[in-house]
Amino acid sequence: MGARQLLWVDIDLDAGGTLDPVAGSLRLRDSERRRIEADEGVARLVYGGERVHLTLEAIELHDPSASDTPLVRREIDLLAIPSVVVSVHHGRVNALERFVEQLSGETSLGALDAGDLMSSLVDEVIGDYHAVAERIEKEIDRLDQVALRGSDTNLLVRLVEIRRRIAFVRRTLAPHRGALAALGRPEMRFESGLGELSPGPSERLESALSSIEALRDALLGTYDIYMGREAQRTNDVMKVLTMVSAVFLPAVVLAGVMGMNFPLPFFDEPSNFFIVVGVMGITGLALVLYARWKRWL
Repeated sequence: MGARQLLWVDIDLDAGGTLDPVAGSLRLRDSERRRIEADEGVARLVYGGERVHLTLEAIELHDPSASDTPLVRREIDLLAIPSVVVSVHHGRVNALERFVEQLSGETSLGALDAGDLMSSLVDEVIGDYHAVAERIEKEIDRLDQVALRGSDTNLLVRLVEIRRRIAFVRRTLAPHRGALAALGRPEMRFESGLGELSPGPSERLESALSSIEALRDALLGTYDIYMGREAQRTNDVMKVLTMVSAVFLPAVVLAGVMGMNFPLPFFDEPSNFFIVVGVMGITGLALVLYARWKRWL
């Protein structure tokens, strides 16, 4: 390897790739190889001497064209020694493929060192978290409209599903903070000889974590809108019931009074029945008009 040469080896274990060609060069022990080939599900950093092992957890959409597509976690193991970076993963990883497309026709890759390449790959992985956060934010915006209309009886179920999705993304992303913080320590750069590591991935990581936290607040806002809409609907129902009770209450009282068994001359005239019914109707109509004037209805 020349001074202006950088080797990147990408191994897809699901596509038949194997660590055999690089195990000897990287002096991998059996325990290290098993750890790399396994899916541990958490980001971490292990380094010693001139070799650095960084485990990343990538998050991507199963089907970007679908509205409610599930999230897929892809583990990426980055092994780096001076002038050499090896990436190991199970299945296709959008972040790595996107990075390769950006390098199409690029002739200055050799001007980078292993630390620069690792920083770029980490930055691409963190970028997918921003894309997922934007996708979830759009879903929450749609749910805001649904909550205002009150037309979806399964809104609470959908809110819980999004809440679990946000929690899954945050649990996957948060451990990267410790790994990237250790990666940027001065003594580690001096011991590993990987070169100067860019602070960009750590800054984007903090930005992604802030975006995820903002999603939780936005989801609580959607829940508040839903509960406010339900409270308003309950108030509307109670308003109607109260108005109906108020309209019929004078009639009930009047009917009760007229039903008393007292020998009064008023009860001897059959036509007085229509007078009582008319009073009941007029009273109810007056209450309805008064409620309309006060804008209670």
